[in-house]
Amino acid sequence: MNDYTQDVKDKKIVDLKENKNFQKDLVRFLSSSRKNYSTDELRKKGVDFMIDEYVEHMRKQDTNEATALKDLYFAKDKNAREEDKAAFGRLMQTWDNVEGVGTGKLKGAGDYLEGLLTSPATLAGVFTGGFTKWAGMAAGKSTQIATRLAVKKILSKQFAKEAAKGFGRGAVVEGAVGYGQIEAQEGAREATIENYEGMSVGQKALATGLNSAFGGITSGFSRGMMVKQGDQVSEALTKQSLNIAADKKKFAKKAVSNLNSVSTAQGRRKINDILNKMNGLVSVLEQRDLKKLKLDPLDPDKVAKGADLKSTILTEGPNKNVTTGLSKHTLQGITAAAFDLSEKINLQPNQRVSSALADALESGTIATKEVNDIISNYGLTKEEFSYIFLSDLSEAGRVLGQAGMISRKIKKDTLSDVVNKMENFSEQGITTFNEKLSKEISAAVGVESKVPKPLMAIYEGLKASDSVRIAFMTSQLGTTAANTMFSTARLGIDAFEEITRQTLVKGYQFATGNKVPRSTFYAATSTLRGMSWNKQDAMLAKEMFARDFPEEYQKIFYDINRAEVSVDSQSLVGKVGSFVNTINSSVDTRFKQAAFYSSLDRQLIDSGSSLKEFLAKGNSLLDLPNQGMKEKAVYDSLDFVFQKGYKRDDAGGIPKGLIDLHRKLPFVVSGVGGIPFPRYVANHIEFINDYTPVGIVTGAFRNFDKMYANPLKDTSTRLARQITGVTLLSGAYMARASQVEFDEEGKAIGMKTKFSDISFGDEGETKKMGRTSGPLVAHYLFADLMVRLRYDLPVPKKTEIGRDVADVLGGLGNMGFDKGLSRDISSALDSGEWGGLSARIADVASTFTYPTTVLRDMQGQIDPESGYMPYTRSLMLGDGVQKEVNFLDAIVTETESFNRLVRMLPEYNSALFLTDTLQYTQTLDGKKAPTLFDPIGGGPVRSINPITKQLLGIESKKTPNTLQKNINNLGLKEFLLYGKKTVKNAHLDYMVRGILSKTMNKDFEDYISKPLKEYNMTRSWEDLTANEQRDRLQRFVRSSITTAENISEQYFNELVNVEPKKAAGYIRNAYALDTSSDEIKKFSAQNLSNGEFDSPDDYINDSTSIEVELERRMELMQLNSAQTKQIN
Repeated sequence: MNDYTQDVKDKKIVDLKENKNFQKDLVRFLSSSRKNYSTDELRKKGVDFMIDEYVEHMRKQDTNEATALKDLYFAKDKNAREEDKAAFGRLMQTWDNVEGVGTGKLKGAGDYLEGLLTSPATLAGVFTGGFTKWAGMAAGKSTQIATRLAVKKILSKQFAKEAAKGFGRGAVVEGAVGYGQIEAQEGAREATIENYEGMSVGQKALATGLNSAFGGITSGFSRGMMVKQGDQVSEALTKQSLNIAADKKKFAKKAVSNLNSVSTAQGRRKINDILNKMNGLVSVLEQRDLKKLKLDPLDPDKVAKGADLKSTILTEGPNKNVTTGLSKHTLQGITAAAFDLSEKINLQPNQRVSSALADALESGTIATKEVNDIISNYGLTKEEFSYIFLSDLSEAGRVLGQAGMISRKIKKDTLSDVVNKMENFSEQGITTFNEKLSKEISAAVGVESKVPKPLMAIYEGLKASDSVRIAFMTSQLGTTAANTMFSTARLGIDAFEEITRQTLVKGYQFATGNKVPRSTFYAATSTLRGMSWNKQDAMLAKEMFARDFPEEYQKIFYDINRAEVSVDSQSLVGKVGSFVNTINSSVDTRFKQAAFYSSLDRQLIDSGSSLKEFLAKGNSLLDLPNQGMKEKAVYDSLDFVFQKGYKRDDAGGIPKGLIDLHRKLPFVVSGVGGIPFPRYVANHIEFINDYTPVGIVTGAFRNFDKMYANPLKDTSTRLARQITGVTLLSGAYMARASQVEFDEEGKAIGMKTKFSDISFGDEGETKKMGRTSGPLVAHYLFADLMVRLRYDLPVPKKTEIGRDVADVLGGLGNMGFDKGLSRDISSALDSGEWGGLSARIADVASTFTYPTTVLRDMQGQIDPESGYMPYTRSLMLGDGVQKEVNFLDAIVTETESFNRLVRMLPEYNSALFLTDTLQYTQTLDGKKAPTLFDPIGGGPVRSINPITKQLLGIESKKTPNTLQKNINNLGLKEFLLYGKKTVKNAHLDYMVRGILSKTMNKDFEDYISKPLKEYNMTRSWEDLTANEQRDRLQRFVRSSITTAENISEQYFNELVNVEPKKAAGYIRNAYALDTSSDEIKKFSAQNLSNGEFDSPDDYINDSTSIEVELERRMELMQLNSAQTKQIN
């Protein structure tokens, strides 16, 4: 064979165009499981196309770590054809030896740029604030040349000096990424090239140093730019703060003047009552900060402080901090506003402001606008105004804590009642509600809980455990990647929606004869600008929010996140949750910041200005035309990342009810209800309602408040979202139409993939898009049905469509719901069998191991076999001892439960841990867990290139086989054709799966290729109707399972007679599945033991060896069967 790999020295790739062996290797590689082109397709496209594809691939391997890792996976995959991997090895060897390519500089630049832009490190840099991977383009090919061709030529003293400057965060990150990419490239070559002489340690160190140096330099530049932007933001904040202080001084002077001008006895009494409330509030806030118990109200120090505070409030003077979060000038404004409000609502002695205001609003004595006017009159924010009601909360707690016998009125007006009123005021736009601060004040006043301390400790422990578990569920890099992908897509959706909204609004203004303001389509780019070239203004807006509304800022940017924990973010558990979600939270903050900026910008544009113009004048958020703008900006920022809360009347109160219940009852909503992220699910469903035709049915244009009542989402926005949804549906239709398969005559014969998957690009793998698409999967489902109708393809039955709809509404299991646990609890209570429930609880508990899935996927990328899914059903490999199993035993000791609990843990070898392989689950060989085989898809159950789940949030599957395509095309579900317990005996199931994974698809291809005879008629598979095909396919699968089960059972029965010890697991499984009555089992045990034992378990446990134990099990089963037949 002509060794073309050596002939390319001093030549270019294109010089090999006529080499037949080179062409053969191109065909082998491009038609392999790595690229998935068909040979017919390659033949039609020709050699030039194949060379371009090969060159583009190798350029990506040089610049894109994901491509390098995929190549390593392919090279080590035992399921890939050896001749394909050998061809790839020769092609890589050729690439290493070649002088050039010869396809043109422009093509080369484009290939390298594509590889760079699609690199996970590039994407990570964009959304976490850096851009070190851009340096990788400069280092990428240089690294290849340096390490394989001319190391000494490019290494100079000057470059060494520059490399020395590369230390720092960027250098470390880029060096690590570069080293990983080099190892992946070398590993692929070692696995496919015989006697490959790889890079030396020194060459690898040099290559890593190059990446590190470039990364450090560019990271330093990036960091410097960020510091510069930060300095400019700080400068702007300082100027604003001076203006704010001057305004506060002016409003405080007005407040003091108004308070001191009150001369009536009744007025002075009200002021004195309010001053007492302020004194109590300040005292409680101090107690909270110092973490003290409540003070004695007659404590001399406290009395003296109270007198001083009253004097401070009623006296003009320089500003100073009174306590955390409250300055003198702010407190003066709050006191004056409280007095004005008390006059408006006719506050009575000993009546709380919250109660009086609630009654006044309900009766119409005062309107929301009048309350807001009082707030504005003293330059207060709604957050500052809320301290009036927090003083009520501290007063309620003080009275409850001191009263020996509580009157009926006080009982009615409890702490919770005050909190509920405060929350109502927030929903009416009067104030902001800070649940965290409310709880802290309640705790600070020292009201004892009626729940015993041990029970309260257990309750708090459960809340902490559930919070950590939920935080771990969102801690994977893959979750961050998936969220980033969807949020990035939403930037485009957001821009189109704004263009549509502006068109509707301006069109209406023009049609009605109103003056149309200047063109405002610039607002369409607001969110994108907040992420990019106007990022400094977005940072400034966020920092202004933090300064002017600190409590609300803390809630929006720290307390509310995708990990919907129910504990304080500053507690130990809260900090653990924040730590494991550091990257996720960082990305969330970038999008929240951009959405906050965008909302303010668009609102100001609508009013004839812009945020840039507003900030250029030195204004702060307190200077906005109205505070409703800030509130809408908060709403829009949380809406963008699906973290928006809900009111009592939204969707019948169901979202809020679930969210509240989730925070109060650990594991109930998240575990039993299967909804660990109720707020996300509510936002997810609302998005579907807004952007699909579902919204028309639920009242997108009229009576919308029946579903999601919120004045911050006006009619123009609702209508714009529906129109945008039509565009999204059109795009989804095109995507699903691309999945239609046609025969040679151009007739549609089926769908390549299920509605939430897609096969695209030159690599032909099936991508699971549900995780990254979020609620857009609803559009895929609608589009899939439309495409099926358009091309006259089978439409799934209503039950299957209903199941798909439920999956879509629940988020396809990403952050959605799973009803499995509640169903298993019910089953266990009815039957007394705890195995299924314990396995489900093990699934819930396994979420504590989620952070390790990154390691498992990394391991599976390097060693494909270690990434196979383990078989978790118990193969009964224990000592055979029988015992009565209760609920707790089932969770702790039941083998299947334990297997499911630890299935996500990586099983690392000594290369990493310096010990023997760490094996957690059951094992047949003492090294690895038994593999779960796919009876329908064939081969082991696994993800192709599992690391892409973490880097891109997209899971890849192998191309569907003929059987899978027909199942999908006919609207059937694989898990219903062959489920977890289709074959009852786990040993039989394990063997049946192995047999069918090798034979069923091939048998099906043979089955449909032959004429089908029925009722004296001979027809082809294509001649059958969809229902007939559905019926035939289901019968074929059932028949195949039965055949494989019979073969397996025969094998084990023969093994029982020859070597029963090797069939121990099969016998134990069969015994566990014996459904004979307890009376029959007792009779058999007495009969076989000559009356010595009444219990079959005791009879088995009395065995002197494994052989005796197995023999007794078989004897019991035989006698049980005979007795059952005799009775029947």
